[in-house]
Amino acid sequence: MSSAGQTVLITGASGFLGRACCAAFTLAGFRVRALVRNPAAASDLTAVAQGGIFRCDLPDAIDERAMDGGIQALVHCAYETRSASPEQARRTNLTGTEALVRLGRKSGIRQLVFVSSMAAHESAVSVYGKTKYELEKRFDAAADTVVKPATIVGDGGVFRRTREMLRRLPVLPLFYADRRLQTIWIEDACQGLVRTVERSIGGTVLLAHPESTPMREFYAGIAAVDGVRLKVCPFPGDLALFGIRVLERIGLRPPISSDNLLGIKHLHNFDPVDDLARLGLQPLSFQESLQQLMGRASARTG
Repeated sequence: MSSAGQTVLITGASGFLGRACCAAFTLAGFRVRALVRNPAAASDLTAVAQGGIFRCDLPDAIDERAMDGGIQALVHCAYETRSASPEQARRTNLTGTEALVRLGRKSGIRQLVFVSSMAAHESAVSVYGKTKYELEKRFDAAADTVVKPATIVGDGGVFRRTREMLRRLPVLPLFYADRRLQTIWIEDACQGLVRTVERSIGGTVLLAHPESTPMREFYAGIAAVDGVRLKVCPFPGDLALFGIRVLERIGLRPPISSDNLLGIKHLHNFDPVDDLARLGLQPLSFQESLQQLMGRASARTG
């Protein structure tokens, strides 16, 4: 199906994944409408959101003009992680997504695409994983699409924050060292979303390189991007989880939260091979993703 002239809405368009998606959909020939909290502060999106920049401050403020006309797809990337309280985050994510879905259906949008996570599954324990999994249920399993990317490698989001943490730490305490992590390069994640819309693929779509990476190798690879020689100290994960929960109960905020640790403890690996075949996608491995990242950093400074 040709994407020329088709319009796609992208929530969270000023974020790490959302911004990259705007560029990928525009390059693929779509007319992109960007949905952001503050349009006045997102003027730099104009080149990759030629359909306009609209306000979408969930749960209460959604500019319905963004829904006008025949819309091919709504790609819901927005997700609140930094609210003042868990209650506010829940209201933003759950109530806001419900409002967005209702409006999308009312407007006759052909395809609703929710960007979830591989951390979201029926046995998830972390708040993030459980909330994302609960959000998946707001979408119709037959008519809509839930896209579950692995940990996204790129210059932004959680990956950038991890890089910053490793630059500061003289020694990294390594929790649950036997776990393995699946990854996806940012441009591969975006291309997966583009092809999901181009091919009108419904149901659940897994986006990850098929091979997982040991936790030690994952952190060492990130440190290498910045030329940091990583020193690692394995530490019992359950003991760390207990200590961090104690600190949180007395109002302290350690560098890693108990929810982060729970996510690591209950990591699940998935087999994305069938979905990658449906998409015709051959994603970069973790090491290849790091090479891309380092190459771009060298190009900017060269």
